[in-house]
Amino acid sequence: MSNTGQRRHRRYEVQDVHGALLFRTQVKVRNLSVSGLALETPERLQLGRTYAIRLAGDADAVDVSGTIRWCRLASTRPKGGGEPQAVYEAGLAFEGVFSEKAKGLLGFLEHHVVLAPHQRLTGRFRAEKLRPAELEARYDFEVLRLSLSGMLVRTTLEASLGDVFGVELTLRDGVVPLDARVAFFQRDDAAKGEVATQLGLEFVEVPEGSRRRIAEFIASELENGPGDPARPGAVP
Repeated sequence: MSNTGQRRHRRYEVQDVHGALLFRTQVKVRNLSVSGLALETPERLQLGRTYAIRLAGDADAVDVSGTIRWCRLASTRPKGGGEPQAVYEAGLAFEGVFSEKAKGLLGFLEHHVVLAPHQRLTGRFRAEKLRPAELEARYDFEVLRLSLSGMLVRTTLEASLGDVFGVELTLRDGVVPLDARVAFFQRDDAAKGEVATQLGLEFVEVPEGSRRRIAEFIASELENGPGDPARPGAVP
């Protein structure tokens, strides 16, 4: 991270500005039933967090959501450049197993596996014919500091340097869509009641419309404020 004198844009302290980080990662479904599934993922998933996932075969798909019940490091595998990559295994329990939504899941299973009728609610089968799936979740954040090139936020997402996320930044005139890269992180010991982190996010290839809306917000809401005390490394 650059120091204060090298930052491209002035940072401003803000209050009551929030948004969401859009977490997405590709996973391999190992086995599943109508009540849940086991998967492989390169990311450590948060226990108790709800994720959405689309299960897809060659000609059909079903959208489901569920809660992570367990997650463990299974192994490390070499990447293309020779660096090891973590592989996690996790268990996800579907929501609304006995609701109307479950009928779509049951129909999807019937097209992809042959089970005896008494096994349909309890049987678990290998997912060899399913395509890799995308797991999604939303992590709310509070903006602590904002500039035209990035922001410092408080969130429950534990990210790594270089991770890129879709961002929905909520300003006075609505939601501003962005992409942002993690340039700084630290545990937030001042947060009350939950584990939280502070993430310094650097905006990536900001659309002109989104940049203009952030600039207008800064000009109308923050230009005459107290500004931002120097804090090396927090936000670009």
